Amino acid sequence: MLYPMMNQFRTVISLNGIWNFAFVHEEYQPTEPLKEPLLMAVPSSYNDIGVTTDFRDYVGVVAYEKIINVPDMIKNETIRLRIGSASHQTRVFCNGQWIGTHKGGFLPMDFLVPENLKLEKQIRITILVDNRLDFQSLPMGEIIKHNGVDKQIINYDFYNYAGIHRDVLLYTLPINPIEDIFVDYQIFHDRAQIQYTLQTQGVFVNATLTDPFGQIVSESTVLNEILYVENPLLWGIGKGQMYRLKIQTQTDEYTVSIGLRTVEVKEDHFLLNGERIFLKGFGKHEDFFLSGKANQSSVNLRDFELMKWINANSFRTSHYPYAEEIYDLADRYGVLIIDEVPAVGFNFWSSRKVYSIDVANDLTLEEHKREVKALIERDRFHPSVIMISLANEANTHEEGAYPYFKSLVEYTRLLTKLPLTIVEWVGANDNLVASLVDVIGVNRYIGWYTDFADLSVISSQLKKVLTDYHDRFHKPILLSEFGADTIAGVHTLPSLAFSEEFQVDFIEEYTKVVSSLDFVIGEHVWNFADFMTKQGLTRFIGNKKGVFTRERQPKMIAHFLKKHWKV
Repeated sequence: MLYPMMNQFRTVISLNGIWNFAFVHEEYQPTEPLKEPLLMAVPSSYNDIGVTTDFRDYVGVVAYEKIINVPDMIKNETIRLRIGSASHQTRVFCNGQWIGTHKGGFLPMDFLVPENLKLEKQIRITILVDNRLDFQSLPMGEIIKHNGVDKQIINYDFYNYAGIHRDVLLYTLPINPIEDIFVDYQIFHDRAQIQYTLQTQGVFVNATLTDPFGQIVSESTVLNEILYVENPLLWGIGKGQMYRLKIQTQTDEYTVSIGLRTVEVKEDHFLLNGERIFLKGFGKHEDFFLSGKANQSSVNLRDFELMKWINANSFRTSHYPYAEEIYDLADRYGVLIIDEVPAVGFNFWSSRKVYSIDVANDLTLEEHKREVKALIERDRFHPSVIMISLANEANTHEEGAYPYFKSLVEYTRLLTKLPLTIVEWVGANDNLVASLVDVIGVNRYIGWYTDFADLSVISSQLKKVLTDYHDRFHKPILLSEFGADTIAGVHTLPSLAFSEEFQVDFIEEYTKVVSSLDFVIGEHVWNFADFMTKQGLTRFIGNKKGVFTRERQPKMIAHFLKKHWKV
């Protein structure tokens, strides 16, 4: 699925803005326009728009509705509707006619607008979004009845924001469009070769490759050819050098951006372009006040400017795929991404089994594979994506975990050459699946969730946790999460838990351990910024482990990390 592109053959119309909105019952059918609708912003999470608890914590189906006039100039073209993401299950109708269904809250959906509707003067688009999660969805959740009303149970630590979170686009395709482009490349010492293949019924005209400065460096009039680049400019950290491959047929044109780079896990190290690198950065979230998980260009740019300022070079898309725009920016800024599927909630922190016939079963595994495939297909052109994360804090100590993840890893390796990781919470001695992946991610909160506020235990315990993993599995380790909740503006001497001073002392202890272990390939602080969670005794209006506030202002720890990561 190629991202919609505006050019002389293709038209793209944004449908973002204010839509009609309503809470509806599960069997609702949009045969008529909504009566007395509310108003809702697209994109946004509807939870933070309303002012009542019922509005914020609603569980079930909502309806979005927008009536559009279709321009005559595009009525002879193929018209498609693309929704960047909607959480979590979506049904789409035009003038009451069903046109498609999608499962999953963090990847795009794309539907054909039927021919009979193009003759109408107006099209009433209805998007039904269901925010409920179950054991066969990603993330995984459970619905229970509470006082006769559905209540969503989640076993992960971010708020279950719902709604249409990314761009809604109406776009056209010409006759015999370029349906897909596949690119593979190899880099030698002073030359790169780029092979392209097309999926199209159109008549091929030419392929043109331009360098990051806009100069043509190679071109061909042969379909499915190899293009050669002498002395290629490699994409790297802080070097967002992107080539552009333009494909032209007699009836269509499409351009993809390509960053030339290599990634490799070798012994205990992670190599980018043949050189050892150390990952410095964060776990992040798509999360901002008022808009929830909605994609916002201003927020995205601010985040990348802050990462540049603090000398970070990487982040993990915890715990789901992010908006395409974020990957585009990472390509341009030269920032590395660990791309994570929304496999979170695969734990209960109890004796209840996750991998069983009634919970994470064969249907869950098939959904997991479908999400992995869609993620890789969507993000295949981004040089910033250097690793795929298949799960976060799953119960990988259970007997059923090994066959589940063995099947998933084998399937994923058929789809990508990128290194694979699973982000772990269980200890090395109990882990049954870490042997399957290339890099082991380890989350630890020693001195916070265990031995609360005791900094003296961090060094010995953390060193043992990481060394145990390396000694058993002989894989490079990423310290993928560590942090302490910190209320911005709270200062104490001596440092006490929840103060900004304590956060600095806490994270410094972790970084000392990481610096002493050669097999640790990086440190990702949890979290880049404060973010919203469900309510709980351990949460003060969300998770406050951010290095930056939710409004993107620095805490004291940001200045420590800026110096620490400068080298």
